[in-house]
Amino acid sequence: MIPMRNFKSPTALRPPSDSEPVDGRSARRQRNLDAVLDVVLEMFAEDMMFPSIEQASKRSGLSLRSLYRYFADPGELVEAAIKRSQAQASELTHLAQIGQGPFKQRLDDFVAMRLRLYETNGSMFRATVHNAAHNSRVRDELDKNRQWLREQFELQFGPELKEMSPRARSSAIEAGNTLTQLDSIDLLRRVRNLSVAKTKVVLSDSLTVLLAPDPDRRSP
Repeated sequence: MIPMRNFKSPTALRPPSDSEPVDGRSARRQRNLDAVLDVVLEMFAEDMMFPSIEQASKRSGLSLRSLYRYFADPGELVEAAIKRSQAQASELTHLAQIGQGPFKQRLDDFVAMRLRLYETNGSMFRATVHNAAHNSRVRDELDKNRQWLREQFELQFGPELKEMSPRARSSAIEAGNTLTQLDSIDLLRRVRNLSVAKTKVVLSDSLTVLLAPDPDRRSP
């Protein structure tokens, strides 16, 4: 998923101490922030979707006093952790020469990218969905990210969509986007308990039927 744009930077939440040089304070603050946010991401992976500041303090080894200098409440802590994870994963959504080349190659690249994104950021995605229910900033960003992934689908398979009638194109976009959003991949991987390899087959075969039913159009 793409980096979040609207969250407040946690480094700006609290004024620094005057007991050390500015560069030293900034470096130490950033190390502390990175450490505690990585701990929160670990807790996301353990299905702790809304860790408290006390839990983050205990696991990271940083004092409550330190954490409360950076975050006013658990909501700010969770927002910052989601933002860090999305920034780290932003390159995973990149597709070289989007919409260009043979269908089979574009299909393979697209499915591999979405699976790689999910395997890397699935727990963060679930935490984002969980917290979107009661945090408007998280909810707005989740909506933007889903829209961006939809637009990426349309661009990658533009040549096939262009050949369809308006009705068929609209249906293919809705179906293909639904199938390849992280919500659906999470269903296949966690609820259906499919392996990565089997999930890849399901996505690839389904998109082929949806977008290129003519066998002659599937070949490189």
